[in-house]
Amino acid sequence: MNTRLSRCMIPGKATLAAVIVAAASPLAAQSVPDFAADGFSVCVDPTFPPMEYMANAADKEPSGVDIDVARALAAHWGVAVSFVSMDFAGLLPSLEAGRCDAVISGTVLREDRLKTFNAVPYLDTSTVLIAGKGAPAVSDIAELAGKTVAVQSGTSYPGRVEALNAELEAAGLAPTKIQQYPKQSDAIQQLLVGRAAYVVTQDTEIAFRELEDPGKFDVVFTMPAAVFEPFSVYLRKDDAETAKTGEAVKALVENGELLKIVEKWNLSPSQLNGIGE
Repeated sequence: MNTRLSRCMIPGKATLAAVIVAAASPLAAQSVPDFAADGFSVCVDPTFPPMEYMANAADKEPSGVDIDVARALAAHWGVAVSFVSMDFAGLLPSLEAGRCDAVISGTVLREDRLKTFNAVPYLDTSTVLIAGKGAPAVSDIAELAGKTVAVQSGTSYPGRVEALNAELEAAGLAPTKIQQYPKQSDAIQQLLVGRAAYVVTQDTEIAFRELEDPGKFDVVFTMPAAVFEPFSVYLRKDDAETAKTGEAVKALVENGELLKIVEKWNLSPSQLNGIGE
C-alpha cells in the first residue's frame, strides 16, 4: 500500500478573502482596529519555539516569531502591546471571552476554527512528523501502524493523526497510539526519553531546535494538507476589524518588517509567499 501523501499547498485566495475579508478594503487603510485603541493584548502559549517561548527562566515576557509579529503590528498602529500566557487549549476560548484582543501563537488557519473566529495569515508553515536523529523517512503511512505518536492537546495535531489512523484502519492495519500532552515541550520530551516513536510539530519548531541543539531530530514525514494552512492572527468575528488587521499585515510585508522577522529566526523567505495578498 503506497499511501504517501505530500503537502498540497493551495493558496485559495478567493476562499480566504471570504473569511479574512479583503485586505485592501478602504476601511482598513492606516487605521487602528477598535480593539487596539487602548493597547493590543495578545494570547500566547509560550512553549513552542521559535514561535513563542521563554528564552530565559527569569524573562518576564516571551520571545519568538509571534512575539515579534505582535510587536510589529502594535508599532504599525502606534500602540503598546501586552501578552497573556496560557496553555494552547485555552487560547481561542480566552479570545472569545475577551481576555485578549487576538491570538498570535503558532495557530494555523483551520476551517473549523473559522466558524467562530476570523483569521489573517502572516506566515506559511508545514506540519511534520519528527523522530530521533537518523530515523528513516516514512515513505508509506503503513510504516506508522501501531507506533506511538506524541502530540500537544488542544491543537490540530490529534485530529491530523486520527485522520491517518482512519486510513490505516481502512487498510486493515493497526492505528497509531496517540499520546496527548498539554505542552509541545512535553510531547518532545516523550520522544527524547523513548516513550514515543514520533512527535507532530511544525517545520518552524524543528528548524529552530536543529539550530539551537543540533543532531537530535529528523523530519521523517510531512503531514498532508489539502489547503493553504498558514499561521494566522485569530480575531473575534468582526469583518471591519479583520480588514484593518489584514491591511496591517500587508503593510508589514510591503515594508519588509515581516521579512526581517523571518530572517532573524532563520526561517525561509518563501514562507511569506501569498501573505498579504
